[in-house]
Parts: sequence; C-alpha cells; structure tokens
Amino acid sequence: MAMWRAGDAAFAAADQAVQTHGGFGYAREFHVERYWREARIMRLAPISQEMILNYVTEHVLELPRSY
Repeated sequence: MAMWRAGDAAFAAADQAVQTHGGFGYAREFHVERYWREARIMRLAPISQEMILNYVTEHVLELPRSY
C-alpha cells in the first residue's frame, strides 16, 4: 500500500508542477518533464498499481481473485 500511495502522490505532485508551469512544463531546461516521467514510471514499475490493488484485495480483504 505504501508503494501505491507513494506512486500516486509523486504523480499528483509532478502533474501539478506541469500544470503550474504551463507550456514550459514540457521544456527540458526546467526539469519538470523529467520529474513527470520519473513519477509516471513509479506507477508502472516494478509492479503496476493494479497488481498492488489485486494483492491487497486478495490477501488483506480476503476477496476472490479478480483476474
């Protein structure tokens, strides 16, 4: 759950930074685009957020497998 929350929080912060910078959020000289890319990868690797949620529902909430 900590990995899921950290990835979600990092992406939200990076997305807000891109929104704040507007068009310059994609410019390489401000490094915001790099932070956004790094935050995005936290949602995919090493385990996707969907697999984390599947694990939590199966082992913590004891619900049946959804995949």
